[in-house]
Order: sequence, then C-alpha cells, then structure tokens
Amino acid sequence: MYLGLLMPGLLAAAGDNSAQYVRIEKLSPRVVIAYWPGIDRRCNLTAIQSQKGLVIIDTEASPRVMAPIKKRIEQTFGRDDWVYVINTHAHDNHCSGNSLFKGAVIVGHENLPEDMQWLIRRQTEPDWRRRELDHIASILRNLRAALPQSAGNHTYTRLIRSDLVFYELFAKDLEEGYEVIKPSLMFADRQTLDLGDLTLELIFFGKGHSLSDTLVYIPQERVLVTGAIAYQRAQLPEIGEQSQLQDVHRFLAVLDSLLSDSVKIDHVIPSHSPPLQRSDLPPIRDYYQRMLTEVQAARQQGLTLEQTIARLTVRTKFPAFRDPPPGHWGYGMQERNIRNLWRILNEQDPQPQAEHEEH
Repeated sequence: MYLGLLMPGLLAAAGDNSAQYVRIEKLSPRVVIAYWPGIDRRCNLTAIQSQKGLVIIDTEASPRVMAPIKKRIEQTFGRDDWVYVINTHAHDNHCSGNSLFKGAVIVGHENLPEDMQWLIRRQTEPDWRRRELDHIASILRNLRAALPQSAGNHTYTRLIRSDLVFYELFAKDLEEGYEVIKPSLMFADRQTLDLGDLTLELIFFGKGHSLSDTLVYIPQERVLVTGAIAYQRAQLPEIGEQSQLQDVHRFLAVLDSLLSDSVKIDHVIPSHSPPLQRSDLPPIRDYYQRMLTEVQAARQQGLTLEQTIARLTVRTKFPAFRDPPPGHWGYGMQERNIRNLWRILNEQDPQPQAEHEEH
C-alpha cells in the first residue's frame, strides 16, 4: 500500500496535539530528559538550561518528530534561546532534527559529518527511500491492526496511538525530504563548552556503536549522557566493524577516567531506556577488558574463531548482560563482537605465539 493513503487521517488527527505524547522527566531545575514513548521505542534527549542559553543533546528521527519535543522543552524552561545542539552520533534518532535549531551551534565529533552522510543518501537514492517508506508503511499497518485488540488496556492503547503519530510524522518527513544539518563545531578528542554556570565536557569514546560516539559529562549536575555507549541496562556493548585496536584501548581508557573517584556521577542517561546509575558503568568497562583478554588468550592457545565463539557465550562469561531474542536488532551481537575483535587482533598479529613456537 502506498504510504500516502495512510497519512491524511492520522496527520489530521495529530494536528497540533502531538506534544501530548512527549514525556519530560526533570533531573534538576537545569536538566531534563525528553522522549516520545512507544511500544518498543524510546530515545532520550537531554536538555540543559544555563546562563548562556539552552542546550539539547540529540534531536530525534526527523524535524516533524523533534518539533513537539522542542516545544515541550521550551514550555518547561520558559525560554527558547538555544545556543548549542550536541549530536552523540549519526544514527537518525540522534541528529535528524538539527534543522529546527536556527542560530544554535551544532557540535559533534570530527567523524560526524561523514557519519551523517547516510541520512542524505536515504532521501536521495530512490530505492533506499522506497524501502524505508515501505518499512514504515508496514509498521503503521501493524499498529492500526493492533489498535482494536488493545481495547480495555488504556496504557497500551495510548502507546499504540503515540507510535502511530510518531511514524506518520517521520514518514511525512521522509516523503517530502528534510534538511540534514551537519556540525559546525567539531573536535577530535575532547571539547569543553562553557555555559557560564555550567560546563559540558564532550568526550570521544572511539569507533564502536558508530564512528562518532560521544559522551557528555556535566560535572556541576553530576550527569553523564552516554549516547549509545550505555544503550540500556544489560545491553551488550559493541565492538564495531570499523573498530581498531586503538579504539578498544580508548573504550577502556575513557571508562576508566569516568570511573575515577574524582568524577562524581549521580545520573547516567542512556540512549534508549530509563536513566541508569554509575554502578551500570563498571560492567561495560569489564566487558571490553575481558573480551580483549579472552580473545587474545584463545588465539595464543591455538583455538579457532568458531571455538572462541563457542567458548565466550554471554551466559557463561558475561552474566551482567543478556542475549537479545531473534528479531531484535542486537541479536547475534556477541558473535559479531568476537568476530570483529578477532579481525582486529589478526591485523595486529596474524600468527599468535602458540602457532609459531618451535616444537
């Protein structure tokens, strides 16, 4: 079914009421989390007010989706003087609403512009664009079919209606096209933004979940925004296809620095779940260290890649995490991480010690 046939009714129903679905959670008078709840979808946007103006960390899936969230944040703070937009990485839930923040400086890692190019290609390459629109049409059909079955369950019904409006707005932007705004202020390692009464410390994590993964620490508020580094509790960390050994070492160094006694953290804001705690960070750090140690040991012992995959199961070696079910985007993550780390180590040393010892 052509998506345009589904749109007019729902968009008319949404009208100017889409902001009713947006949730605002106050961490303090200066920091709020804003998100658009769905059945299996949540993307945390962190907004900060300061002496110098408002800051938003990440900007959702498209301008039409971001607009009611922006409106609710401005109502909450009673101001609209945006000075900075920070993108933690280039996936569409994190940087596709940048164009709404006229006059604000867009900030991101130096890899972010290249990392965002796929957002333009998705709109300009006809086959890709059609696949995306067909996928959204399928989601909408399933939501519409589920709506009558949710009668009597007010909470679930509201989540379905929330998803319907979200995906209609998202699809409308993809159909008509929207402007992708890349960062004008970029950094390689760390960047500090002085907001008068607050400072924001931006830290490049390394190439893992994406090429531009950035964390933001707000020392005065004891808040750490992790982007997708802490995705949600028990979600496996990532070692990406473009990760190198220097990135894995960087993952460990950054996490070690954040876990030092001098860094005070009361709130950890992940990408896609309710807020976490500082205690959720050590398992992530330990995962990377144990993976590195275990895969190195397996190679030195002469194990094959497949034997290593069989040895390093989540259940036996990493009980703080869980295997996602089939159909989940993270299904098979542990095997992918092992394969990527094996590749990384093989590039460094194609012949582990045990394989070229003299007998």
